[in-house]
Amino acid sequence: MDKNKLPEMLAFLQKVSEMNEDTAYDSSDEHLVNAIIAMVKQEGHSSISEEFDMPFIHPMITIQKWVEELKIIVIDNVRESNADN
Repeated sequence: MDKNKLPEMLAFLQKVSEMNEDTAYDSSDEHLVNAIIAMVKQEGHSSISEEFDMPFIHPMITIQKWVEELKIIVIDNVRESNADN
């Protein structure tokens, strides 16, 4: 995972949490959505990653549902990244 994307991922998730169901999917955010999916799968968050794998459910729906948990995961990664430096 690209640790440099973490602040951008956190800002994206914060925007989603503020707007949640009113959040419109913007294809320019696809790289962030894909990075979040990859991070969740890499770290073994099976409940969330299973939903990303469900056919016919757009990943944005899963992000909206799990946004608070995803923010915690990203924040934890930011802390780990800062501790490594």
